[in-house]
Amino acid sequence: MPRRPLTEAIRIRPRFEILPTLRSQRLPHDVWFERSTSIVIAGALPILALALLGRIDLASYTLVGSMTALFTHGHPARQRARTLALFSLAVITGSAVSLAAAAALDSTYALIAVACTLAAVTKVAIEASRVGPPGAVIPIFLFSGLMFAPQSWADVPLHVALVAVGAATAWVVVMTPFLWRPCAPERRAVATALAAAADLHDDPDGPRAQGALAAAIHDAWSCLGGSGADLDTRRDLESHLVAAERVLAAPRVRGDAAEARAQARQLRRSSGPIPPSPLTDDERAQIDGVRIAEHAAAPFASRHPILAALRPGSAATPFFLRVLIGCALAASLSHLLGVGRPYWAIVTAASLIQPNLLLTWRRAPQRTLGTVVGVGVFALLAPVAHLHPLLLVALVLALNGIVEFVLPRNYFLGQALVTPMALFISEFAAVQPVAELTIDRLLDTVIGAACGLLAAFAIRNGHARRRTKDLTEDLARRANDARAIAAASPRAPERVEAARRGLVAGLARLRQAFHQADGEWWAHSVDEASVVAVESRAHRALAALEEAPR
Repeated sequence: MPRRPLTEAIRIRPRFEILPTLRSQRLPHDVWFERSTSIVIAGALPILALALLGRIDLASYTLVGSMTALFTHGHPARQRARTLALFSLAVITGSAVSLAAAAALDSTYALIAVACTLAAVTKVAIEASRVGPPGAVIPIFLFSGLMFAPQSWADVPLHVALVAVGAATAWVVVMTPFLWRPCAPERRAVATALAAAADLHDDPDGPRAQGALAAAIHDAWSCLGGSGADLDTRRDLESHLVAAERVLAAPRVRGDAAEARAQARQLRRSSGPIPPSPLTDDERAQIDGVRIAEHAAAPFASRHPILAALRPGSAATPFFLRVLIGCALAASLSHLLGVGRPYWAIVTAASLIQPNLLLTWRRAPQRTLGTVVGVGVFALLAPVAHLHPLLLVALVLALNGIVEFVLPRNYFLGQALVTPMALFISEFAAVQPVAELTIDRLLDTVIGAACGLLAAFAIRNGHARRRTKDLTEDLARRANDARAIAAASPRAPERVEAARRGLVAGLARLRQAFHQADGEWWAHSVDEASVVAVESRAHRALAALEEAPR
């Protein structure tokens, strides 16, 4: 049977599953403990200072800034310092906008308009950025909560300053581990690639193992690209990464699974010597030339991903509209029905809407059922939390720390812990009736989930399929160029390394784009046979480069 062209209009069949969405997933290399420790310390220090001053009622403002401690834990030191500082500045700015809107606007619908616009901008910006998990839902929750809380112009400067104090404390806490583990993120990234290379040895023809290794290598190169490590350390790590690339090209010939796993374990310890380099000095010198050439040729979208995503007509435009319209519908309906806290509907709709419809649908039962369980947990813990303000703060910080382990593995169970934490945060200023809080939260969750799903299904996203088509054609060109480089005489070693790097990055980007397009229901499907054929050509080109003398 002939393959269908990429342009053929075949609709993707929706898969409305519920039970599989509630299952846990295994994340063996997740650095949840760093996020948990950071948020507990960064949140506790300013709040303890406020407690000593007798102003624990202001804790919600410092906690807004402290929440930035959850981000950028996959970044190397120099890049983390810059990215977290910019992210903290964005959080302070968003908080200032929210507080100013709360002080200036009396109309609930005006507040809804500002909150939904800010939520959509935040969602797209964080999806496009490299700040890492836990994603946009936390800033959206914080901004929306501030916007719908009572506020006066006289208090705005103080409250913004408290947010800044929390963010500054978080920055110091997140950067402190680099004093004794200066290259931990880079080592973990390369270790993940080595572990994926070992898995490919066990299943050399498996497309899942091939895709996992290509993605791990691509992520590790991105991490090393922002590293501030000394040249020898960086070249040692990069040489292991190049060795993993060669395993992708020839898994039956290159490397050893047991050795790769042993090296991965040694690298993950974040201290001690880096395993001996598998490359020669000449081969290691080629890496520097490739790195300089790639840095000089980086396109605008790579250098400024947030600006590229937010510009009108970008591929993120349908995603922005889904979030904006879904949040606006949810908040407006919540207000019309008399629910007292429409910002919870905004948060639910925004958290529900994901980059494609499949992921959005999977999030709906997790969010809704998790909230139902979560309000029950809140009702059980509320009598204890209400005994003293410091107990309330301790519960919020403890739940925050536990959530970072549970949420990435099982969103349903994580939401059961996030819900009471969010409800307790809303009580920092004053204790509120338990029944009122739980009923409002349940109603807003149902409204937000329904409106978020409606917006996601109503607004079509054709960019995902077009991006897959473009990346398929780009990978085909890279494969042809790589075969030409491999066949050339004499062969330039730097060109061979650059072609290999481009093929691996192209494989990772294409597989990610294909999965995203495949989850965009109601859109035209991408011909999987054509994608697989191009991926096979790329793997053959990698093998040809591997055979080229270096």
